[in-house]
Amino acid sequence: MATAATDQDSPKFSIGEARKIVGGSLFKYNALIYWSDFLLCWFVGIYAYTHARTYAAKIYLADFEQNWRLDSVTIPESPGILWLCYIATTLISCVLYYRIAMFIHEIVHMRGKNLRIFRFVWHVLCGIPFLIPSFVYHTHLDHHRSKHYGTDTDGEYLPLGQRHPWQIIAFLLHPLIVPPLVFIRFLFFTPIAWSIPNFRQFVHRHCSSMIIDPFYIRPDEPAAARRRMYVQEFFCFLWLLTLVSVVFFTRDTLPWPFFIQSYTTAVILLTLNALRTLGAHRWSNDEGQMTFEQQLLDSVNYPHNPILGEIWAPVGLRFHALHHLFPAIPYHNLGIAHRKLVANLPADNLYNQTGAKTLTGALKDLWQRAKASTNSQSHAPASQDNS
Repeated sequence: MATAATDQDSPKFSIGEARKIVGGSLFKYNALIYWSDFLLCWFVGIYAYTHARTYAAKIYLADFEQNWRLDSVTIPESPGILWLCYIATTLISCVLYYRIAMFIHEIVHMRGKNLRIFRFVWHVLCGIPFLIPSFVYHTHLDHHRSKHYGTDTDGEYLPLGQRHPWQIIAFLLHPLIVPPLVFIRFLFFTPIAWSIPNFRQFVHRHCSSMIIDPFYIRPDEPAAARRRMYVQEFFCFLWLLTLVSVVFFTRDTLPWPFFIQSYTTAVILLTLNALRTLGAHRWSNDEGQMTFEQQLLDSVNYPHNPILGEIWAPVGLRFHALHHLFPAIPYHNLGIAHRKLVANLPADNLYNQTGAKTLTGALKDLWQRAKASTNSQSHAPASQDNS
């Protein structure tokens, strides 16, 4: 099966009808929700991360405090309690950091003057320090263009449901290597790209996009978009240069607890996002451009278990099919829009076929489809020879 559905078994879906049901008020941003959600998660996340880093220093480097002042955190004497505190604060900081990082998804969809101050503050507190400025995710907009979705020009799509299962495993292992690659990209590639035009083009096409297709080539962009990219990558470079300079000129040893905790946090965040990404679509298309109905069926909603869902798919990402239907609806209104559609559309409507109960069930289904596809492909030549 090449796609989630064919034109014969995919009834036409009326976007206009769905838009009338949702109404125009749900497309408005609530600034108070954005600010309170982001800042609360940021402050608590920083608090938890600071404690986790201090526990890491005590666990991994007992003599670390000789060169680096440990934060005023009460450290348990019992090794078991110490490890428990370390794991708890690490998980809390990771979940909250993951949530504030995924506001990048909202930011790339904002237009004009919508929440401009919020977007600036997000870059200052998260985008630049986390090395995920919004320009790296700008190609996400191509993922929402009908002519790009599921094709070779969509950097966020791979037909994993039609490929060997080892590609799913490889995708889940990429978080282990991404953190050092991002560090190299912004600290070393950025200044080199300023002085070598050909290298600038290479960095733009191959090292400047948050995508899942390793062979994706980022297209050229308008001058205004390039200027934003240059400004954001400059501040990422400046941030890393400042960190390196502080260590080199003021300390006698490297901040290993900071490195350990930063790498651990990054890997957990990227792994959560990888699992969410695998559950966001059915990844069934390998035959080029899809109809809108096929694209909708290839996307997945998770309306059940909202508390757990907000952990692995924060900021409304558990309503991914609905987001592809109406990308302009802010995350805090997606649940309301979903309930309106379910209540007013016929039970056999195409939209009601986009739901899944659990992420684990969706991942299991993806794995089984990949195995079935591999088995059918391996038997195909033998069948042809026999015939």
